[in-house]
Amino acid sequence: MPQEQSPCLDPDAASPHAGLAGSRELAMFIFNTDVRLYLYPDGRRSDAAACGPDEALIACRDRCLFFERTLSRTRPDSDIARAHAAAPAPVPVAPETAELVCLALGYGERSGGLFDITMGTLTSLWDFHAGIIPSKLALARALPHVGAERIGVGTASDGVPTLSIADPATVLDLGGIAKGYIADDLARLLHDRGHSRFVLNLGGNVVVAGGRPADGERGPRTVSGSPWRIGIVNPRDPAHHRAIVDIADGSVVTSGLHERRFTRGGVTYHHILDPATGMPAETDLVSATIVARRSLDCDGYSTTALMMGAEAALPFIEGIEGVEAVLITARDEVLWTSGLEGSLSLIPTLPTL
Repeated sequence: MPQEQSPCLDPDAASPHAGLAGSRELAMFIFNTDVRLYLYPDGRRSDAAACGPDEALIACRDRCLFFERTLSRTRPDSDIARAHAAAPAPVPVAPETAELVCLALGYGERSGGLFDITMGTLTSLWDFHAGIIPSKLALARALPHVGAERIGVGTASDGVPTLSIADPATVLDLGGIAKGYIADDLARLLHDRGHSRFVLNLGGNVVVAGGRPADGERGPRTVSGSPWRIGIVNPRDPAHHRAIVDIADGSVVTSGLHERRFTRGGVTYHHILDPATGMPAETDLVSATIVARRSLDCDGYSTTALMMGAEAALPFIEGIEGVEAVLITARDEVLWTSGLEGSLSLIPTLPTL
């Protein structure tokens, strides 16, 4: 069986190679995360639109490079950096940038402001790697500059979309939703090129299509098209899963308090910040997983559900058509929406020795 290779640190040089279970794989480090794309040649293909798997994966790589250049907050030539530099004046941006910002603003409205693309104003004050807590004064100075109403998308006289940041002290950061948008874009690209069976993993944004390939070499035979089995990490024991969700087509994304945190003076600080306070959100949930057709929905609602807490999040997600949730509470209780009945398996938390 082919072994997984380490992602290429230079995404420009990443190239396809033999992957697991007969796939072609492309692995690279981009968007500050490991990206792995698996394309299976035995999926259904449309001859009129089909191109080879390696050609399709290279197209995905180039598309990722485009988004890295366009959406990065740290690249001085990106659309986001240019908008910051020009604030409050509008700057011309790629249609994809304008579309993503508009979509992100919609999730902010539906979440009642819990999802906010100006949270970079606050997150930039924290350092979860070094364990740095911002002062109360720094937070108090930053909070008045938080709010999605400061972000504007328009159209120039020549029809080119524009992006503006009305408050120069506001930090626009699309990191909480960009991977979902990009994952959906890559899935469309592969479908357009005639490929219908693949797995895309953009640092935890998982998109699957076409069901699993036939495989009789490892244990029980896998029937072609059977659902993929996506693990949900156990927040108490991240080396193991707390649940498995079966899905043939769609996306699974988890937001968890275990992902980035540190402890100071006996207090644990996690990276999901409350837009109203700039401090870690108070919630009885430690993990929120969203299952949906679009990875964009998974990104847009996972953090929102986590911040809402179990009592509010479950009916909120139940009310969104085509979107499901698996919630794990601080008491290790697993809750899920009704659409996942029959496709969710629970794994008990092992006792600590």
